[in-house]
Amino acid sequence: MTSASALALSPEPSLQGDREQLIAPLPATPFADDTPYTSQTDIDPALLDRSKDWLAGYLNRLSGNIDSFFVDSFFSEEITDDDVKGSRAKLSLYTRRVLGDPVDYKFGLSVKLVLPHTNERLNLLLDSEDEDNREADPIESVENVNYTAALRFIVRETDQWKTNVDAGIRWGVPPNPFIRFRARRYAYLSEWELKATQTLFYFSLDGWGEETRLQMDYPLNTEKLFRINAKAGYLLNDEYFKLSYDAGLYHELSSKAALGFVAGASGDTEVDATFYSYYAGVRYRRQVYSNWVFAEVAPEFIWDRDKNYDTTPVIMFRLESVIARD
Repeated sequence: MTSASALALSPEPSLQGDREQLIAPLPATPFADDTPYTSQTDIDPALLDRSKDWLAGYLNRLSGNIDSFFVDSFFSEEITDDDVKGSRAKLSLYTRRVLGDPVDYKFGLSVKLVLPHTNERLNLLLDSEDEDNREADPIESVENVNYTAALRFIVRETDQWKTNVDAGIRWGVPPNPFIRFRARRYAYLSEWELKATQTLFYFSLDGWGEETRLQMDYPLNTEKLFRINAKAGYLLNDEYFKLSYDAGLYHELSSKAALGFVAGASGDTEVDATFYSYYAGVRYRRQVYSNWVFAEVAPEFIWDRDKNYDTTPVIMFRLESVIARD
């Protein structure tokens, strides 16, 4: 059993193989019996320059990949069912206090189970609904949770593409069956690492819809990563887009702690393309027990149209466990 943070510190198998090749011992020379070696081989300077450039690029890509995976492991809300192989479970309880409002609580559960004897092509998913509804009592936050259960089929999974189809049901009264198709493309543009995701879905009660996401990562060094996210969602029955974007600077303080400076905005196109809710804050997250229990504190300021864009302080505390088995 490992944590997402432990995974973050281990390079991918292919990268590890490359690293072992880099440090592999030189083969024995044919003059191991102390026979004098008098011949001389000229070294091409251009070859040395190309080798240096290749090694510099390799190390840069390696550090960048480690940084982005570390950030995902610490801060991504989709880490259990998205980009990490193997079965995962995430359990969280957090409390949020907006100045002038009572304290509220929210319980979250996300499970991905890789079904045996399917070559990891079939996954069973169970998720609590990611809604803004919160409860004033922590016990009620656990009891009053809506869940979604789905069976996922992995259509294609390569270094550049990942496509899957989900079929499931959103539990409630009445139940809400759905089907969802997702395609994800990974790409590199100069120093940027890009991840574009397109999702098409149909819910029996809500109708057809789609969601488009773009994530761009730029590694500043082996400890810092700059990230930009943009998202647009469209529901055919609503006939307008919901928009959001955010940016963050993430700093790996140690193998057990990370700090993020984040800011973002949300809006829609119901009348015109308008953003009417803004926020800026800090997220500090730390491993607090063994390698699978984490605590997070996130103070921030929000500016919302419903409050005449007055500056409103908010603070959030989260306790979360991430359980993994490859």
